[in-house]
Amino acid sequence: MELDKLLYHINKILPCETAMEHDRIGLQAEASNEVHKILIVYEVTDEVIDECIASCCDTIITFHPLIWAPLTNILLNERVGRLLSKIIKSSINLISLHTTFDAYQYGTSYLLANALQLNICGFLVPDNNIDKCGMGIIGEMSEPIKDVDLLKKVYDICQSPIKYTSGASNLIKKVAIVGGSGTSFINNARQNNCDAFITADITYHIFHAEKNHLMLIDPGHYETELFVKNGIAKLFNDFFVSNNIEYMVSKVNTNPVKYYPNCN
Repeated sequence: MELDKLLYHINKILPCETAMEHDRIGLQAEASNEVHKILIVYEVTDEVIDECIASCCDTIITFHPLIWAPLTNILLNERVGRLLSKIIKSSINLISLHTTFDAYQYGTSYLLANALQLNICGFLVPDNNIDKCGMGIIGEMSEPIKDVDLLKKVYDICQSPIKYTSGASNLIKKVAIVGGSGTSFINNARQNNCDAFITADITYHIFHAEKNHLMLIDPGHYETELFVKNGIAKLFNDFFVSNNIEYMVSKVNTNPVKYYPNCN
């Protein structure tokens, strides 16, 4: 398949208009106009590129963009420059999805909510211009549960140490989720009368501000997006199969964060 045709169909399924402002989505590196085999990844690392080469893939579809800040140079002693140079030298196309998949109806936050067996109520922030798109998810427990039981559920799914602060009540019914860095959506969770908000990259002072108001649960950035790779593969499976494109999901754990002692 031609690269331009692939990009066209990606945009039809995940419209670029749904991405958050200033996000880096779409084609980030072009090596060839022909696409035969795709590697679906969470983000790009040296190990991921090696996996791509070893698997004879010519294209990477990544959730996290590799290029974020404007590049003024490409240097081998800097992470982005080194990886981008390796991609170009290996003749690999690189396509980023990021918040277009976040905004998808069954995207990042939905996948975590579904794993937690929440009854989905809708988007935390619906897209007013595009139907069935938005940021974050609001879900409800079938019955109110204790906050400690919700923590146990999140731990069982995310398998990571959890940072949290207690909310206004120790009974939780309504939960907001934003996979990845979602602290800018705290007010939306409050406005929707949520009892708890699950997201990542919550700072110390935000925990202080929300203590005894809104339960905040932070299992980690990577951990809230565990299901993204397979979710992307499922989304594009029919399109890839019908167009005779081979694809595979990366087996590399790219999480740079380690824990001591290791709780897993």
